[in-house]
Amino acid sequence: MDKRTIAALALILPGMIAFLFFNIYPILYSVYIAFTNAKLGNFPIQAPTAEPLRFVGLENFKWALSDPKFRSAFVWTWIFVATSVSLKVIVGILLSVLYNNKYVKGKFFYRALLIIPWALPLLFSVMVWRFMFDPVVGPINIMLKNLGVTNPPDWMTSVTWGFVALNIIEVWLAYPFMMTVITSALQSVPDTLIEAAIIDGANYWQRLTKVVIPIVSKPIAFATILTSAASFQYFLVPFIYNAGLFEDRFLLLYGYRKAFGSSVPHYGRAAAILLIATIVLAVYMFVNMRITRLQEGVKG
Repeated sequence: MDKRTIAALALILPGMIAFLFFNIYPILYSVYIAFTNAKLGNFPIQAPTAEPLRFVGLENFKWALSDPKFRSAFVWTWIFVATSVSLKVIVGILLSVLYNNKYVKGKFFYRALLIIPWALPLLFSVMVWRFMFDPVVGPINIMLKNLGVTNPPDWMTSVTWGFVALNIIEVWLAYPFMMTVITSALQSVPDTLIEAAIIDGANYWQRLTKVVIPIVSKPIAFATILTSAASFQYFLVPFIYNAGLFEDRFLLLYGYRKAFGSSVPHYGRAAAILLIATIVLAVYMFVNMRITRLQEGVKG
């Protein structure tokens, strides 16, 4: 082994050790916990009167799949993925088309809007939105009352309206990513194609749907897959907004509450819930990437 190889290994080794310790080890340890009866009393320290820590096989997974709250969280998580991703894509396309239009003035203002959700800490952003949706003193309900709505929505305690509020918050937090990706794709569309469509008599809507969207569909599909994964892993926003209201509406939040929010925390079951969520997300990402590649092959 020459000196250059030794030097390269010396530079790489600390990073590899840190990666294994902070990423691989927790994942493997979580998988191990999912197959045990780990709970408060026998984990992480064995109490004298508690049931001993032992291997239980697939018992935690069977419990999760038969638990009504788990099934509810699973279904509602996918509903949130469908609604939030659709809204993010639509808003991202509209803002990108608006920003990319040469006749639109004040693009500096739009750039500032793009930066705001990224610049603000997530905790601060969600707390501000939480105040805005407050049913008593929140400006949204005050505005609705001024418009003549006698019974404005209860955004904090109603599951339905709380779900709507989470979609609004998620769109606000995530539109900069969608807008950045789609704007970059729109700027790569050749002007000659647009000019040819104009010469052929295509109106603005036809140029957008028949020329522009097909060209930028690949970046949009890629961004959609990524933001779908982010929506599936939704945790911090509902946790800050109202963790109790959405306990059985989001998988990761339900797993967290099972480990740390219940009267008898059961870490094995919580790990099983999160492992199921990880497997489902991995399969979803794989299938979507395969479909995207197959579509590219057909177009090619």
